[in-house]
Amino acid sequence: MIKDMTKGNPTKLIFYFAMPMLLGNLVQQLYIMIDAVIVGKFVSVDALAAVGSTGAINFFMISLIIGLMSGIAVVVAQYFGFQDYNKLKDVIATASIAVFVTGIIFTILGLVLAKPLLILLRTPENIMDDATVFLTTLFIGILPMSLYNGVSAILRALGNSITPLLFLIFSSLMNIVLDFVFVVWMNYGVQGAAWATVLSQVIAAMLCLYYGYKHVPYMRIERQRFKIHKPLLKEMIRIGLPSGLQGAFISIGNMAIQSLINGFGATVVAAYTAASRIDSLTYQPGIAFGAASSTFAAQNVGAGKLDRVKKGFWSGIKVVTITSLIITIIVQLFAKQFLLLFVDGKEKEVIEIGMGYLLIVSLFYVVVGILFVVRETLRGTGDALVPLMMGIFELVSRLVIGFALSKIMGYQGLWWATPVAWVTATALGLWRYKSGAWQRKAVIRKNNES
Repeated sequence: MIKDMTKGNPTKLIFYFAMPMLLGNLVQQLYIMIDAVIVGKFVSVDALAAVGSTGAINFFMISLIIGLMSGIAVVVAQYFGFQDYNKLKDVIATASIAVFVTGIIFTILGLVLAKPLLILLRTPENIMDDATVFLTTLFIGILPMSLYNGVSAILRALGNSITPLLFLIFSSLMNIVLDFVFVVWMNYGVQGAAWATVLSQVIAAMLCLYYGYKHVPYMRIERQRFKIHKPLLKEMIRIGLPSGLQGAFISIGNMAIQSLINGFGATVVAAYTAASRIDSLTYQPGIAFGAASSTFAAQNVGAGKLDRVKKGFWSGIKVVTITSLIITIIVQLFAKQFLLLFVDGKEKEVIEIGMGYLLIVSLFYVVVGILFVVRETLRGTGDALVPLMMGIFELVSRLVIGFALSKIMGYQGLWWATPVAWVTATALGLWRYKSGAWQRKAVIRKNNES
């Protein structure tokens, strides 16, 4: 189902477009959480810490890939809004080749660099072997993950957010089943959890590729078109590379924070792992409404309807604020109950540390929701540089505040680093949006296309 977002009520369009993505993101995070729950409950707390210690590195790779895919999504949405369907096929052909090559390169890099990066992050010796096995196994799945995210980005750019959700739900259920088979029944430990994730990603990628070819006419590319179109590739890179770098900068901040956390021992690592799994669920409304705002902005920029971009921006801010406030209240009330999903009740120190993290960070969920909407709206208009600068601001803030406060307050100081990073990055994005620079650039690009 292809959706034209250049007509209709912006709030309703963004809300209903975001809902399938939000559900999909929650499902995806759910099976990531179940990995941690099964490992923590059926293997050991050290195994849970081993899985958690790989999170920042894994997020680094995923951020680069998804960032590059956002460049594809914006260009696809703009040409769809511009109704240049021949060029749209060229965009998708170029994107398909780029996604495949990127997946291969990242797989090789991940396998080579996994253990050196874990050593660099000061991963505790008692969890190093499990962490290495878990991470290297995950990296085997980078190519199918890239293919799934690439096709999903194209489908969402065309206004179809439901089909990727259905495939993700199916693969997530497969992941849960395989978790129980490999970890609980076959006793493969953390490697079993990693293989469950990889195999589910393969399933999602295959389903997306099949659907795209069979049901989306723009994705049935004639052989003569199936090549790299350099101007289009440059445009994807212009938008996607800053997005990927922005995600990478955030990930570098995560790795630096993870290194500091690792220095406090396996108990703090386990607490942070459990709390951050819960925390990751709370980001999902911001991610979904941000992606919806990006598609809305890109299609309307392509159609030359800049006033609708402004309406969509404030619609996104409104719905993400309401949603984030509700989530804040839930986490504040039930932080302990959520943590008990991951660790046994007798692990009192782990639970206490995890609650400290959640009760601090959850106060700023509205800020991070607004951050996603602002950043992705700017990206949807083709303004790629400032979202990158927002990522740099996040990185610098997290490193400086985290390092300084950890010396004074111990690990609790690290819990304040992330909220400060969100505040500084959001302030920069709002300033950029209010400046109107994105409007002037959009007009120039529109005139050039004409």
